[in-house]
Amino acid sequence: MNDCVYSVAALITEVNALLGQGFSGVRVEGEVTNASTSGRGHIYFTLKDEAAALDCVMWASKAQRLKFRLDDGLAVLALGSLTIYPQRGRFQLVVDDVQPQGVGALQLAFEQLKKKLEDEGLFAAERKRPLPALPNRVGIVTSATGAALQDMLKVLRRFPHIEIVVAPATVQGDGAAKEIARAIKRLVDSKKVNVIIVGRGGGSLEDLWAFNEEEVARAIATSPVPVISGVGHEVDFTIADFVADVRATTPTQAAELVVARLEDQERRLRDARSILLRDVNRRLQLARTRLAGLAGSSGLARVPERVRLYRERLRNAARLGPALRRVLEVAQTRLNHAIRSLHRLPAQIAAGGQRRLLASRRQQLQQLMAARTGSLRARVEAGERALGHLGPTKVLERGYSITSLDGTTVPLKDASQVHGGQTLLTRLARGEVRSLVSIATTRPRVAARTAARQPSLFDEATETGETPTETE
Repeated sequence: MNDCVYSVAALITEVNALLGQGFSGVRVEGEVTNASTSGRGHIYFTLKDEAAALDCVMWASKAQRLKFRLDDGLAVLALGSLTIYPQRGRFQLVVDDVQPQGVGALQLAFEQLKKKLEDEGLFAAERKRPLPALPNRVGIVTSATGAALQDMLKVLRRFPHIEIVVAPATVQGDGAAKEIARAIKRLVDSKKVNVIIVGRGGGSLEDLWAFNEEEVARAIATSPVPVISGVGHEVDFTIADFVADVRATTPTQAAELVVARLEDQERRLRDARSILLRDVNRRLQLARTRLAGLAGSSGLARVPERVRLYRERLRNAARLGPALRRVLEVAQTRLNHAIRSLHRLPAQIAAGGQRRLLASRRQQLQQLMAARTGSLRARVEAGERALGHLGPTKVLERGYSITSLDGTTVPLKDASQVHGGQTLLTRLARGEVRSLVSIATTRPRVAARTAARQPSLFDEATETGETPTETE
């Protein structure tokens, strides 16, 4: 029996030394419970089975390397060393590494992050932004030395006018996720691109892991510029694929999606140009036909001269106003002169005949101005009415009509131009009438008299009582 007396600290120190010799690098499997993370990044949890429980701690320096999240109920295999926590005298396992049981750590981390972002709505279809109709400024986030970049450039350069901005980033290994996220932000802040392609070639789950990091997913989700994810091969899926606005199976297909939008716009422009040219040619031909019809109208040829004549009369009438103002100014001057003269006359003379004379002259002047104004106004109104009667519409209002062959605008002037079976278009003051021509050919009277004097092929028929049939 050992008679040595230990202090508490000394005993725990000696026990920890013994534990370090015998239980360093021990592996313990169990179910995680009571998992929590301190503000400094340390993870505290308990491993338990059906019969016992063991307190565990994983310091922040080790915890930051974990790819997945320690959740309650997760079966794990922990690697660490047994110690006694001196301040509380509690037995614990200081964990250096943790591996999930039954599934790989990366796959578990993938599923955990996928569920978390999906619950936040980052995969929802309604938040996906459509690609621009004209994606002519393309940003690319990938390795500057990878084959994926050359594959994308080869496709995009089919359209020489596309502006391409490459934001190089490491796409594999430690720190790759941060570089990819920063490259996306640089392209967004530059405001030089209207679509971003994030991609790299194929590889294992470990090779593609940078595109499964939460930092990259949130950089894609918060980007105001639409993002196309083209990572790995067709069978590879990453978190970036789910968050991106459009997922491409390969980097080459991502570039093809951009080019397809441009090719669609080019095709639409060609179709619109063909439709526009066809419509312009049709309208031009119609206008030429109408112009040819109008050129043959003699009445229309005289319209410009008549319009010029009445415009001249209207201009003359417009000059009437200044002339009347000048007449009024002369009359006002004479009136003022008469008033001054009246004031100079003796009161007994001015009070009588001069005032009556002035009133008479004023009345005469007003009547003269009213008659002159009325005469000029009547002339203007008569000119306007005559100008209105010259229009084709006024002629149609009086009961006349314009008839032409259907499909033309040339007016008919001679009945010999019309043959049976043709359709005529008659324009009235209100509406149009289409009619079918049916002309019956009859024998002129002179021909009938001649037939009475000369023998006829139909005489025999007449004698027998038969009547010849008239042909149309």
